Amino acid sequence: MVDCSVVAKWELPGEDYTQEALELYRDWEAEAIMVLSPDLLPSEIGSVFLRAVRRGRVTEAQAQAGMQRLLALPYVLHPSAPLVPRAFDIAHQHNQRIYDCFYVALAEREGMAFWTSDERLYNALNARHPFVRFIAHYVAQRQHPTP
Repeated sequence: MVDCSVVAKWELPGEDYTQEALELYRDWEAEAIMVLSPDLLPSEIGSVFLRAVRRGRVTEAQAQAGMQRLLALPYVLHPSAPLVPRAFDIAHQHNQRIYDCFYVALAEREGMAFWTSDERLYNALNARHPFVRFIAHYVAQRQHPTP
C-alpha cells in the first residue's frame, strides 16, 4: 500500500528516494506486492502535479501527461467513507493531517505495510504503528533471476 508521496515519484523528476519508489513500482508490476489506496489518491495526484506546475518543476503539458499515466494504473481503490472514524482517531492521537491517516487506517484494516515518503508522518506513527514504513527503507520483493 502506498500514498501519493510515493506514487508521484514514479512521474516527477528530481524527487528524493525515487529509486526506492521505482523498486516498489517494479514489484507491483511483477505482482510481488499489491498496491491499494483510499479513493482519495486520484485527487491527491492532481494536487501534487498542480503544486509542481505552480513551483515551475514541470510544465502544464508534462503535468497532464504524468497525471494521465498515473491515473491509468490499476490501483485497487477503497471507499474512504468507512475509514473516516479510524482516520480521525489516528490523526487526533498523533496530531497529523486526517488525509494522511486514511492511508494508515486502510493499511491497518487490511493488515498491510503502508509505504510513504512523508518522513514527518513516518516519524510520528511508526513507533505505535510499525506497518507505517518510510520509502527510503524499501527493498525489492520480487524474485530476481539468478545469473
